[in-house]
Amino acid sequence: MKHINFFLLCLLIMASVAVTLRADVITLKNGREIKGEILSDKPDAVLIEYYVTPTIKDQKFYSRDEIAHMVAIPADEKAFQAIGNLATPDTVLDTVFYDQLIDKKIPEFLGRYRYSKHLAELREDLHSLNEERSRVRRGDRRINGVWISAAQIAADPYQSGAKIKFTEMKELAATNDCVSSLQCFELLEKELPGSEVMPGAIALAQIQIDRLQDKLAIAKTNFEIIDKRRQKAISLAPADQAREINDALEKEKLAATNSLATATADGSKFFPIFQNSKESMDALQTVITAEKTRLTALQKIPMREGMAASSECARLVSEGKLKRAQDLLTQSQTLWPANIENTRLKLRLDDLAKSQAASTSSAAAAAVAAQAASVAPQKPTPSPTPITPAKP
Repeated sequence: MKHINFFLLCLLIMASVAVTLRADVITLKNGREIKGEILSDKPDAVLIEYYVTPTIKDQKFYSRDEIAHMVAIPADEKAFQAIGNLATPDTVLDTVFYDQLIDKKIPEFLGRYRYSKHLAELREDLHSLNEERSRVRRGDRRINGVWISAAQIAADPYQSGAKIKFTEMKELAATNDCVSSLQCFELLEKELPGSEVMPGAIALAQIQIDRLQDKLAIAKTNFEIIDKRRQKAISLAPADQAREINDALEKEKLAATNSLATATADGSKFFPIFQNSKESMDALQTVITAEKTRLTALQKIPMREGMAASSECARLVSEGKLKRAQDLLTQSQTLWPANIENTRLKLRLDDLAKSQAASTSSAAAAAVAAQAASVAPQKPTPSPTPITPAKP
């Protein structure tokens, strides 16, 4: 809870700072400053909207007689700051980041504030953002600050697809959507179980399971409290009202059952917490308990060691060191049988073995031919025919 409070405090402070940076300021004659946004500036009074607390706004009129002076941020400056961050995120899996900026925010600013000092900057940003959006539409993706081209993804769809899916899982986890993050892990494990991201994905899934368990524990406690109140209300209510309450509860249970069926229609084990359904919460608890046990067992598989062995094997294959590479492949297959690289390395090793065998066979044939040539009997050189001198 202390960590949560500290996190919220940081958010409030940042929000307050952000407001202050782009705020209008009214200074009263008594020395007080009001920072916010001037909504109306009339000859007799000024209306300003300001923050009473870092999260609560209020509006108030101040007469000209109360005001010593004012500082108003230009409208174009406020609009520019309202556009938000134009820096490309480290992770880009679709065009959502670009669409609002390119199709709405930047064009509206360029059309409305033709005098602004930010025009040239925004035109350049619009050009680069359009280029990046085109890349994404062509199939490029950005992961951890690095662009991966569609050609690279096509060259190795298995590992590239796993990286993209794992990045999506991390993005969902960052938004505290542990159910969606775990559903993403399910797809990753089902479709790409031998990918290099699996050790990290399993570790993240365990964290998400623990978070979901915490949320479920709170929901179950709240349900018990609410259920006790309901039962008390039913016991004290007249018969007709008690029937109405019971009917409403049955409708809630049916709605939760239908929602649960919809949530798991795609075969997913995980589903959201339905606050008013004890049955669904019990079912989710069963899933969590089983999955925690399964993930603990998966984490004991030496996947990283297996990947290290397969990586070293690949290096040795490229150097033509067949015997040592074969030993490392056997080690990799023992450590982590599902590693997709084992299948690829087996094919490379087979090709290397054939190549070396063919090379050895050719060399042996050449040696035999050379030896045969060296011991073959020499044909005698014919004597020259004597020349008989011509008669005079």
